Amino acid sequence: MADNFISLNFKVSPIYPGVEILIAELSLLEFEMFEEIDSGLIAYIHSRNFNKNTLSKIKLLKSSEFNITYSVKTIQDKNWNQEWEKNFDKVKIGDNCVIRAPFHKASKKEYEIVIMPEMSFGTGHHETTQLMIEHILNSDLTGLNVCDVGSGTGILSILSEKKGAKRVDAVDIDLRCYKNSLENLKRNKCSKVYVQHSSSEILLQNKYDLILCNINLNHLIDNFQNFDKISIQNTHLIVSGFYKNDLEQVNAELKKNNFDFIDFTEKNNWVSSKYCYNLIPY
Repeated sequence: MADNFISLNFKVSPIYPGVEILIAELSLLEFEMFEEIDSGLIAYIHSRNFNKNTLSKIKLLKSSEFNITYSVKTIQDKNWNQEWEKNFDKVKIGDNCVIRAPFHKASKKEYEIVIMPEMSFGTGHHETTQLMIEHILNSDLTGLNVCDVGSGTGILSILSEKKGAKRVDAVDIDLRCYKNSLENLKRNKCSKVYVQHSSSEILLQNKYDLILCNINLNHLIDNFQNFDKISIQNTHLIVSGFYKNDLEQVNAELKKNNFDFIDFTEKNNWVSSKYCYNLIPY
């Protein structure tokens, strides 16, 4: 029997903040990947987890403030990689970094990352991933202990090792992402990245110099208390996965957990922001 996925193509008006709210609600179900498009959003879920009642839990679909329509399509899992191969283009970031798939020719860039996504987030195409990568490229990670929460394909962990990190602990609650990241670590010959199928709870016995997290806003905020517990004085935190209009809320929530805002970068209304841990003893 074929192992199928269901894709739901949502047309959303107005786009903002409709798509963000929709992603937040779908993330609470068992959707495994989201692709933002000009008209709205494409969401993917395993066929065994989808039935006629699945979307009845989405409050946004009943809201009078948004006009949302959708279509449903079955995708055979065995053809997924073929689809990526047909549509996955190289991504160049700055002058010295390229993200490519195994079927692309090798480049001569200083930082080359080889990714086969396989339904995992983090191909380098989305603005949030690009913003995170730009932050890492502009940072000196030599000798640092790094953690990557919601690691997806492992792309940020891979680049962190290439930038000189001493050790990178990566975690993702999605089993498919975990397996995919293991494969991508091998492709990039990483020896200092250790990935686990888990939430950030598993990291609480550790301390880090740098914390990376690029996930949905609601899940991002849920992790802030754990980030407090795994930080030391002057730990840096780089986060993304939210819009510019949410930056004030993110700053306020992180301030409650002893992180001071440093700066942010923006691309197409998406934001990546940087913080420094400043625990003041009482």
